[in-house]
Amino acid sequence: MSDINAITGTAATTTATDPNAKTKILGKDDFLKMLIAQLKNQDPTNPQQGTEFATQLAQFSSLEQLTNLNSAFTTQGNAQSISLIGKEITAKATAGAGGNTGATVSGQVTAVNFTNSAVTLTVNGQNIPFTDVLTVNAPGT
Repeated sequence: MSDINAITGTAATTTATDPNAKTKILGKDDFLKMLIAQLKNQDPTNPQQGTEFATQLAQFSSLEQLTNLNSAFTTQGNAQSISLIGKEITAKATAGAGGNTGATVSGQVTAVNFTNSAVTLTVNGQNIPFTDVLTVNAPGT
């Protein structure tokens, strides 16, 4: 089988030789490009076996489903965090919230912030990670 970098005409990026290099994460579009390149460049006298092709299609299907699940979980988590606006919560206190290990902070959620993949809630002027929420109560309870 040919080297995938020779087939696609790209150079692999590794962090082993350059600690500042960023490794590209391959997605479903990259997988399809590699599969098409492999089919175009295969030896006509020794074509790919049907089982190998079926295995690659199954891998692509798995990748597609994992991508869809990740997207669904992200959407669901965002909807859950937005639904907390106006509700009273209790959460683990962060180092900036009094500095007491094991302490909690309580208050009404006034805003939800999305930064990269992190979701934080604004409570009493403090940003609390969504994952640190311990309890949720309706206002006034």
